[in-house]
Amino acid sequence: MTALPTTTPGRLPAPLPHPIDALRAVADRVDREVSVHPLAGVRAWLDSPHGNGSARESRVEPSDGIEFHAAELAAGERVEELMGTAAALWGGSAHANAALAWKTYCYWTLAPVVLGYVAARRVPVMDASNAVFRVAEDAPMFSVRQLRPRFLVLPHDPCAAHPDAEVVANESVLLDRLHATVFEAHLGPVLDAFLAKARVGRRTLMGSVASGIAYAVASIAQVVPDPDDVLAKTLLEAFDVADLVDISTDAVGRLVYQRRTCCLALTIDGNRTCSTCCVRTERP
Repeated sequence: MTALPTTTPGRLPAPLPHPIDALRAVADRVDREVSVHPLAGVRAWLDSPHGNGSARESRVEPSDGIEFHAAELAAGERVEELMGTAAALWGGSAHANAALAWKTYCYWTLAPVVLGYVAARRVPVMDASNAVFRVAEDAPMFSVRQLRPRFLVLPHDPCAAHPDAEVVANESVLLDRLHATVFEAHLGPVLDAFLAKARVGRRTLMGSVASGIAYAVASIAQVVPDPDDVLAKTLLEAFDVADLVDISTDAVGRLVYQRRTCCLALTIDGNRTCSTCCVRTERP
């Protein structure tokens, strides 16, 4: 039997969907059904035309805030300046400022990666050469963006032929590449740079990797059909931090988690703790 033509004669084929489209659609649902806060720092990237098919570098005017190119931080440059942003905001000790600056930076680096995996198994490449972190006075105070649109996708993905997509063989390889790009080639070197500048433990900082993944999954998984705990377990194991956070689900299947390390916010906020902290204090 002769196959039917895929296009109508005389008409151009429909443009390929861009990998970021599915991420934007799921983020829109999170905004409407959960909260705008978990993904506020990636909205500008998601909605930017630079993130939707432009091969040129995305640029933000200097007046929009202080930008930290991940490659600079991974090389050990400007880490004290980034820690200084935490000192200006929260006024803690040097080690607490380092822990909180890292926690914030870590979460916003992980958020687009978790969003891409949960939304459609499309992972934005956020290695140090392709990520920029921004601190601004106006909301959102913290945000992240890619310099160039690059995504890892599976062979059956409708975006597989898109020039901004790199096809990987299967989901196991996708998770390996996810870890390699966002941790080994980005967060790992930045973490080492933090450790070189402040007296704070590696386990404490890695705890923020675990809690960042858990918080992102807890927010995003509410609008997708995959089980929350399965998504969280998969990503926590991919980053080798499953032992740093306890996870479970509530009566309606939503992810519940608790850190096994403290982010040191309690040393700044008058002995107050985060709701997911491992430290328990008496409250009136």
